[in-house]
Amino acid sequence: MAAQRLATTGSVSGPTMPASVYEMTVIGFLIVIALYIGQVVLVPLALAVILAFVLAPPVRMLRRTGIGNTASVFVVVGIAFAIIFGVGTVITQQVGDLVEELPRYQATLRDKVKSLKDVTAGSGGAIQQASETLKQLQEELESPKTPAAAPQTMAPVAPERLSPATGERRPVPVEVRTPAPTAIDQLQGIIGVVLAPLATAGLVLLFVLFLLLQREDVRDRAIRLLGSNDLEKSTTAMDDAGKRLGRYFLTLTLINIGFGMFIALGLWLIGVPSPVLWGVLATLMRFVPFLGSFIAAACPLILAAAVDPGWSMFLMTLALYVVSEPIMGNVIEPVVQGQRTGLSPLAIVLSAAFWTLLWGPIGLLLAIPLTVVLVVLGHHVERLEFLNVLLGDKPPLSPAERFYQRMLAGDPAEAVEQAETFIKSEPLVDYYDDVVIEALRLAQADADRGTLEPERLIDIRNTADVVIDTLEDYDLTPKKVPKPQKSVIEEASEEDAELGPDVADTDADRRRKDTARRRAEEKEKDKEEEEEELALDLCTVGGGAIDPAWRNENAILCVASRTALDETAAMVFAQLVSKCGLSVKVVDVDHLRHGALSAEDVKGIRLICISALHVREKSAHARFLVRRLKRSAPNALLLGCFWKLDPEDSQDKIILDSIPVDARAHTLREAVTFTLKAASTPADEETTGHSRDAVVVRAAS
Repeated sequence: MAAQRLATTGSVSGPTMPASVYEMTVIGFLIVIALYIGQVVLVPLALAVILAFVLAPPVRMLRRTGIGNTASVFVVVGIAFAIIFGVGTVITQQVGDLVEELPRYQATLRDKVKSLKDVTAGSGGAIQQASETLKQLQEELESPKTPAAAPQTMAPVAPERLSPATGERRPVPVEVRTPAPTAIDQLQGIIGVVLAPLATAGLVLLFVLFLLLQREDVRDRAIRLLGSNDLEKSTTAMDDAGKRLGRYFLTLTLINIGFGMFIALGLWLIGVPSPVLWGVLATLMRFVPFLGSFIAAACPLILAAAVDPGWSMFLMTLALYVVSEPIMGNVIEPVVQGQRTGLSPLAIVLSAAFWTLLWGPIGLLLAIPLTVVLVVLGHHVERLEFLNVLLGDKPPLSPAERFYQRMLAGDPAEAVEQAETFIKSEPLVDYYDDVVIEALRLAQADADRGTLEPERLIDIRNTADVVIDTLEDYDLTPKKVPKPQKSVIEEASEEDAELGPDVADTDADRRRKDTARRRAEEKEKDKEEEEEELALDLCTVGGGAIDPAWRNENAILCVASRTALDETAAMVFAQLVSKCGLSVKVVDVDHLRHGALSAEDVKGIRLICISALHVREKSAHARFLVRRLKRSAPNALLLGCFWKLDPEDSQDKIILDSIPVDARAHTLREAVTFTLKAASTPADEETTGHSRDAVVVRAAS
């Protein structure tokens, strides 16, 4: 209900979807049918697309050396398919050797099973007795009921069909003889087995050559087919996405090959037969999430148990997989690759099931690469954005939208959990700015449109109050934690920053990329320095640099502009300032509605903060409130906190200029910084020619 109400308010902008649910269902159904029927062609095409992504980086490297595009493609593809053919030959040989040796292992495996049965029977015999009881019960249930003898009339039987001793019927022997296969039949059987893989390999080779030779043309046609309105931007985005995906798949393939070689070497040292076969299986199964490692380890474990009369080979093989897989997945892969797939866990499971159901084992191997490609397309192509929402690992709602949704549902527990996760890596003021204030603005906008019932407003206010009270005990700045790794989809959306430029790039393109990269690095560095500077201010100013007059009761007064949500935003500001040692008082909306502030309210006041979430439609009310406050406290500074208004916007600037306050703040960061600077100004500055207006000017600048 809460999510539905949130969607109807228009506060959350969703991805571009097809015109109707019916159209989307029909289109999806037709696509699934086409994928299933056309798998003879589509499976080689999918394999070729993934191989093209893997081989694109080596092709670009050869192009940088001065070799032409055509020669680079044929050299790389030739080497790749030669390696694939060589590995396939070795696998075929090892499979043949394993089949010949299997009869030798049957006796050992039978002895192992018998020893296990003896162990279970010797340990009290409980399992054996239960098994025998169940077997007897099954025989009792399956035994046919003996029918009563009934007279029946039998047809006469020929004398030659009767047994001379007993006079009973003799069975008629029937023998089915299959003619010996001819040479043509044998040739057809061999061709039928070999032709399908050869045809698939031929199609894959043809598609790979075409995709690599006509890479730019295929990219441009795909962009045009998707109907992009901004061809230049989309072309750049798709080209960067292709390069990122190419590096990702190439790195993933090399990592998996290294893992397979390590497994093959370990099994060879242990003595497990056909180690190369199991190494190749381990390489392929690492493309399959979750289940791949278990599938790759099952066959070598069974074979180790069958080969060795004891259990040492089985245990060493088990230890090899148990130790190597976690190290590869949690240590080596993040260090070498440094990227996630960008898929949600649910999307990984569903994609594996979907593609396996459509294309069998090949679909299982291609599930994750194909899904990553689809999500990258959804990230860049507006009409396919729903794929990124459904399959990507990024949250479908922004933190502010999610907090608003939890407020609508009246669920403070999840809202607090979200807050605690956020402030583990970000300052508390950023959480309040980016999440709480933004969510309160969404709620105020819906309330002004009349789409929120009074009960909903109460739930929103109560949930926000619980979160604010819970965060009262948290520090202003978090402990340093490592930043999360970027997914391949996030990397695909950033500016391409390769070590060497593509030969197709002009000098201007290279300079543009270098300039963009330097600007991005400088911007990130400036942001980190700004956060560290603010954290230093918030931690040190409260330690004794504050003017004693600002520590008195009622030194700072927070006033809600007109609504209860404005008052909630004022409480957030009051909490941040009070953490720095300042005395803050929040005046509720009802208090102001009954008249002007009393003399007791403004006694010793230094700063009045006006909290307003929506000023665009209520600027007249804000001007009236400012005049009332100036009459009540003429000596106090007036800080207008007009949350999230853009002073660079011409319309917002006109509205802000019409409200006669001493200083303005548009974020909590600005408001807290101004307040701390004003509070740290010594009281005797007024006698040395510096007025408090100078503080306002410095803070505004």
